[in-house]
Amino acid sequence: MAEEYPVVVHFSRDPSLANIEHMKPQPESPDKFSESGQNFDVFYVICIALSIITYVLDLVLTCVLLYYYSLYSYGLYFALTLTFILVPALFVTTVSLRWYIIDHDDPSVGKTRLVHWVVRIVFLLLQLSPLLRYIDTLIYGIQSKILGSSFLYRRMLDEDTNSALLRLYHCFLHAAPQAVIQLMIILIHVTHPEKVPLNIDVIVIQSWTVVAALMSIAWSLTSYHRSVRYARDDKDKIKWGATLVAFCWHLMSALSRVLALSLLAAIFPAWMGCVCVVHWIVMSIWLTLSQHHPSACSSRCEELFLSISLGLAYVLAFISPRDGPTRYIYLAYYLVCFMENTAALVVWCVTNNSAENPFLYYGAAGAQLVAFLLGIAFLLIYYQYCHPSRTYRSKIPDASDPGMLDIDKPGYSKSYDVRSHS
Repeated sequence: MAEEYPVVVHFSRDPSLANIEHMKPQPESPDKFSESGQNFDVFYVICIALSIITYVLDLVLTCVLLYYYSLYSYGLYFALTLTFILVPALFVTTVSLRWYIIDHDDPSVGKTRLVHWVVRIVFLLLQLSPLLRYIDTLIYGIQSKILGSSFLYRRMLDEDTNSALLRLYHCFLHAAPQAVIQLMIILIHVTHPEKVPLNIDVIVIQSWTVVAALMSIAWSLTSYHRSVRYARDDKDKIKWGATLVAFCWHLMSALSRVLALSLLAAIFPAWMGCVCVVHWIVMSIWLTLSQHHPSACSSRCEELFLSISLGLAYVLAFISPRDGPTRYIYLAYYLVCFMENTAALVVWCVTNNSAENPFLYYGAAGAQLVAFLLGIAFLLIYYQYCHPSRTYRSKIPDASDPGMLDIDKPGYSKSYDVRSHS
């Protein structure tokens, strides 16, 4: 009878997130995999289904909006919307194809059959690579549950983490700009209808597009943190209650940020662009000088690229680049965002006249402020009561660093190395 070896994940320095390898058996609990295999349950399937729904809904509504822009000859809006569909799609497709090639050259993953490559090429040509990875995640998960295969379970985790990271790229390059652009157009139309005349059906589709984009942003951030924790043996898993609170936190934070940028863009579009660029540059410099990632990058050039990428993401949301205490980093980040949002509100209030449209004047400013405060409240609730590490750390009373996990405990895998941690 062939001897079976357990499977562990090496998070390599390659852009491919996980490298599955068979290792010689180590002393461990006999039911270790049975406990891990139980992680693929109804809740896991629901999370993947929500990822598919939010992704498809976001794309479909944006394409419908493109149709209406072309129907009513809104050339500028059509060009802006199309640009932030094609450019992110091409980038995500290129990254996904590169990961497929890297996995194909990895003997531990195994060779991919021709029919699978045909399906991959079709989805890549359709610019739907995250959707295929979500489907593969479900297939590997179901197969691992039926066959009890640890190899298939790790393949599922690999695909889940890759799809979550691709979705983050889509979130920051597509969903966030679309939300700001469409909301800006609506605000300009409401305040100055003579400058931007819009049909009512276009406004309805625009509004639903903004809502879908915000939902996509919030869920992509929530799903990414959940996927990273599932892929790491030293991390406890996020339960459904914590997932819901985290989603509300990201949704309110994204709403506050998008609304503030849209209010400023509706008055001074160039100023909004300058604020985002300056924010991006400052955050990239801070990450380059203070947040080194030797385990995630094989060279200083890769570290610089990672810092620039995270700096762009920080225009909208914060993603922790490594393990460790984050309370002061969160404090600094949200303080900067609060000052920028407040400045945008001041410009909005000074430039507009409350007597002309008091509902919009006070409603927009109030909604931005309330959303920001709710985001902070959900953030505090999540880390105070719902964060998995609170329960996990209670099992490790000897951990010296409150922000780090003791990976030297029995049963933990030391063979991990990721670019971002939750």
